[in-house]
Parts: sequence; C-alpha cells; structure tokens
Amino acid sequence: MTRLSIPSFKCMLTEAGMRRNVIKSGRSMKFIFIAGLLSLASTLKAESDFANINVMTDFPGGSAVVNDIDRNKGVIHISPPIQTERGWPCWWYCKVDGVIKGQTITFQLTANTGVYRPNRVLSANWTQPDRAAISVDNVTWSQTEKCVKQNGIATYMVEAPAESFWLAWGPPFLPSHADEVLETIKKKLPHATLFELARTRDGRSVRGIRIGSDSKTDSHRYGVWIQARQHAWEAGSSWVGRGFIEWLASDDQAAIDLREIAIIYYIPIMDVDNVTLGAGGKEAVPRDHNRDWSDTPNYPEVAAAQKRILQLNSEQRFDVFVDLHNPGSSERRPYFFGPMDIEKLPTIQQQNHALWLAISKNSISGPLQLEPGYKFATYVRTEEERNRMSANWVRNHTAEHVLSTTLETVWNTPHSTQKGYMTVGAQLGQVVSRYLGSNPRGSEN
Repeated sequence: MTRLSIPSFKCMLTEAGMRRNVIKSGRSMKFIFIAGLLSLASTLKAESDFANINVMTDFPGGSAVVNDIDRNKGVIHISPPIQTERGWPCWWYCKVDGVIKGQTITFQLTANTGVYRPNRVLSANWTQPDRAAISVDNVTWSQTEKCVKQNGIATYMVEAPAESFWLAWGPPFLPSHADEVLETIKKKLPHATLFELARTRDGRSVRGIRIGSDSKTDSHRYGVWIQARQHAWEAGSSWVGRGFIEWLASDDQAAIDLREIAIIYYIPIMDVDNVTLGAGGKEAVPRDHNRDWSDTPNYPEVAAAQKRILQLNSEQRFDVFVDLHNPGSSERRPYFFGPMDIEKLPTIQQQNHALWLAISKNSISGPLQLEPGYKFATYVRTEEERNRMSANWVRNHTAEHVLSTTLETVWNTPHSTQKGYMTVGAQLGQVVSRYLGSNPRGSEN
C-alpha cells in the first residue's frame, strides 16, 4: 500500500477544495446573474407600471393644470388654474386613473404664479394644504400624509388605494351633495320645506330648506339663518353646514327643542356657479359674494337672501345669522368674527354677543376646539367694504337684539376632515339651541 507524504496529502486536499470553490463560484455567479435579470425586469416593470397614468378634471368642481406627468417615475405635477374673473386660483380637484393599487405616486403641487386680478398673485399658502384629501369613491375622503414643502413645491407621497382615485385640496362639497342632503332632511322631517333661493347669474339653482312654521302669526318663534360657501374654495364650510342641519334633524333633545321654538333657514352653497366650475370665488369680478351685501348686489342669491332676512326681521321673527367660512392656512382653531366696535352696539346686543361666546366656548370643544373671544376683520381696510360683508350688513339692517356673526372653521389641520367639520356643525347647533333657550330678545318676548 502506497503511503502519501503529509505535503502531498495537503496538496490533494487543496486541489479538491479549489474544485469545490470553482463549482460554488459558478453557482454564485449564476445566482447573481439571475438576480440581476430579475432586478432589471422589476425595474422595467415598475417603469412600465406608470405608463397608463392619466389625470382628469372634466367633472363638476374639477380643477387643475397638469404641468407634467413623468410616466417613468410616477410623478404628477399640477397647479390650480386661473379662471378669468372667477377669483383666487387656489382650489384643485382631480381624478388619477391608470395606476396599480399599492404603487407609490409622487404628487407635486405648485401655486399658480399668474396674475388673477391686476397686480395680484396668490400666495402658495392658500394652495398647498399640509395634507391633501384622497378618495377611492369620490364620496368618502381621508387625508394623505403630511407633504414636504421645498422650493415652492409641495410633495405628497401617495400609495395608490385603487386603480383610480381622487385627490383634492380638501373634501369637495358640490351642488349634488347639497341636493342629497336637502332631500334626506326633507324625508326625515316631512314638514320641512325645500325652496329655491334664487337662480345664479349663470342660471344655476341655489337651494335651501326651511325647518319650522313660516306663518306670519307665529312671531313667537325665533328666526335663524345659516348659510355656507360664499367663497367657493372654502369647501369645509359646507361640511360644517351639513353637520349642523343633520344634527338639527336628529333625535338629540336639544335639536328637538330648537325645532320647537325656531324657524331655521339653511343654505348649503351660496356661490353655486364657482363651486361647479372649480373656481376660487374669493375676489371674483366685480366682487365676491361676501363683499356683495350692498343696496345693489350683483348676485341674485345675495339679493334674495337679503330680501328674506329683511322680511323676517320686519315680522319680528329674526334672531340669529351665521355665515360659515374657512380662514387662513396658519389658523389652528375655529373662531368667530365679531363686530369691530362691539362696545358701541346696543346694550342687549353686547349682552347677546357675550352670551353667545360663553355658550360657544363650552359647546365647540373639540377635536376642533374654539378659539376664545372674537377676531376682527382688520385686513378689510375701509368701512365701506366692511359694511358690504354679510354679517355686518345683517347687523346693520336688523333689530338691536340680533346676533350676526361669521364662523371660521380651520382647514389645515389633521382634524379638518368630513367628520371633523361635521362635528363642529353639530356643536354649532347646540350653541344655537342653548342661546335661543336663554331668550335673547329680552323683555320684548
């Protein structure tokens, strides 16, 4: 038997190990090559997955300028359009189609830097909410993650919830939504009355509902007027209004009590034309709805609201006017706009304003908690313009005890959602009920 020396044995082991390493190396190279092909295929597939992305705005309220769609990277870049003489270019609302569920879409938003009125360019703050609204059915809306703002671009990273979905500045509230709400309330309260307030300048219907008796002999009833959306972009105000009217039709005892003692008028959308067109409405030409409350208004719906309010007042059946709005992007809590010279008001009106705030502080308690005290429209520079604002016009043309104010519900917070807005509306209902239960007319009632 031949014996191997130790060096020879070691050499054989080394050669065998090398052969095994070569085999392993070949297998590894094969795996690496296959993995590379899979990675390349995955990359090519990911790029091709974006090939069918499209953005549409051809529906009521739709509004966007599509600056670019990068179908290699899944990046959509839009801006709100300028609609001549239709006010601020801040509202945007679009449908994204042709995506794959679960894909990450990069949604970039820049302000429109064009001149919408002579020498006026709108700040990006009004255009770029921290969180956009997103929906898979154009009915129920949630919020995206907070965007990143850099170099004038707000970037929202969106995981596609379906093959088609909608993105918007905030949860839209259109005339079709208003009609649905009004019809639902009418079915629940058969004695309520649907009415057409007016036809707009473009021929569209401005609708409302009256809850309570309209008999002129029913002067013991208090009169309430709640309206929303004098500025079309302020969609949240209509959701607050919906919260109010749905609460009013509920079985809450305070709602039942309010229906017993008051006649309530509710207008879900005043600026129907601009809401339908997806325009901003504020600072429209010749002026927006909330600056049109003069003796010669431009808008038929404003004139009609004035006429009805004056009629109620003449019949001694008018007590509360609330105009629903949304404020600036930096505001974090709802608040009421009040009269600038409140100390100059009649004593009973001063007392009523103090009572209203006290009740509101306890009732509008969260998640969007009321800012204490009134704020004032100091940005309006002339008394003439201030007097053309709705709440001021009502205050100047009605009885001394009438409470006339504007509720500004914040839109740029995590709670500025359909649910959050409607909660504020229901809480406003509680305020109205408790306030009227205190007999704000004083000794005259």
